[in-house]
Amino acid sequence: MTKDFRKIIIVFISLFVLFAAAVTVSEIVNYNHILRTYPQSGQIAVPDTVQVTMPTQAAFNFQKSKVTTWLIRLFLSFAVPAFFIFSKLSIHIRNWAAGRARRWISIIILYFIVYSVIETLIYLPLDIYTGFFRMHQYGLSNQTFVQWLTDTIKNFIVNTVLTGAIIWVPFLIIKKSPKRWWLYIALISIPYLFIVSYIQPVVIDPIFNHYKPVEDSQLALKIEDLLHKTPIGDCQVYQVDKSKETNQMNAYMTGVFNTKRIVLWDTTINYLDTDEVLGVTAHEMGHYLMGHVWKSIVFGGLGSILILYLIYRLMGYILRKAKGRLGFGKVSDIAAFPLIILLINMMMFFTAPITNAYSRSMETEADRFELELTRNNFATATATVKLHQQSLTMPEPGSVYMLWTYDHPTFKSRVDFANNYRPWENGQPLKYQKFIKEGK
Repeated sequence: MTKDFRKIIIVFISLFVLFAAAVTVSEIVNYNHILRTYPQSGQIAVPDTVQVTMPTQAAFNFQKSKVTTWLIRLFLSFAVPAFFIFSKLSIHIRNWAAGRARRWISIIILYFIVYSVIETLIYLPLDIYTGFFRMHQYGLSNQTFVQWLTDTIKNFIVNTVLTGAIIWVPFLIIKKSPKRWWLYIALISIPYLFIVSYIQPVVIDPIFNHYKPVEDSQLALKIEDLLHKTPIGDCQVYQVDKSKETNQMNAYMTGVFNTKRIVLWDTTINYLDTDEVLGVTAHEMGHYLMGHVWKSIVFGGLGSILILYLIYRLMGYILRKAKGRLGFGKVSDIAAFPLIILLINMMMFFTAPITNAYSRSMETEADRFELELTRNNFATATATVKLHQQSLTMPEPGSVYMLWTYDHPTFKSRVDFANNYRPWENGQPLKYQKFIKEGK
């Protein structure tokens, strides 16, 4: 390791410690703020208004654990690829793969499989704690360890197979166009994300869970009536058997064109009343009607142009400085894969506050549409309370943690919005009237 790289590592560790300190301080400040300002009881303060109350001690403890393990995982996202680089492990894997495969594409795929296995094993202790033991500790999981491990292995196989099948494509582009690869890869990411969005609901998701139409016939009819109030078209609504895994609630919009669907976890249907489920459904309808899936695909692809360009420049600078001492001198060398991952993780870290802010704005739009369609502020607010309290979510996190991890508005802000947003009561126009059919 050269002197320059040692300096970089020392600077990085120092900056990470400062960032971790900032996260910790903001969490302490927020903890004291919640203790001073949140009431102990009395969720409903006045008619038709929902009040967020003091979190339980379990929620406080869960938040501390989540912040700690997030910082550990964040550190590993930089440390693990750096380990592959500076230990020369990446070079050894490349040479091993080259000795067992003749074709260039086969070498890349074989390298990626070995890299993925080693990386997964490094993260496995943390994944076992956060995904299994901690979830049971706080009563959020229904899985046995065998079930959890089976799902983890399936997830690894699916991700490795899908990524391994195409991992050679960007390296081929880099090899053929060493000065413009960043642009071409960013542009092809848009159709790639579209294809993934199209096939995921019908090919990938059913590998992990069973999807079926909403079983409650009365609820299904009311959901159908809600859909008919909008021009959403042939959108299907399914329930998924998540109760075999978790006690948490969720719902999401997925797919494009004829694979678009709204998915309600069966826990959501079981734990919420009918009006609350309709509100959750309306929120997901808003995502589709406002084109959030499309916008995310296009903006993600366009944003990757800047990110990949910066990576291209940084890769060139690092390789020139290294002068071959890293064991590879070209970006197209598969041994450079950990360096690419390291730089991607760095870019994702720096852009996280921006992408999360954009995501939160879309969630607010969907909340607004939900209220304008259902005009049931109370059900929206109570559903929000139940969804978050069931998951031991803090009404407000520390500001730094929120900026870097929250792709949804805070629990408290969403309840406040549900309580206060009522333009129809004052004869004001609805922002999303064009999505709501007249007379419905």
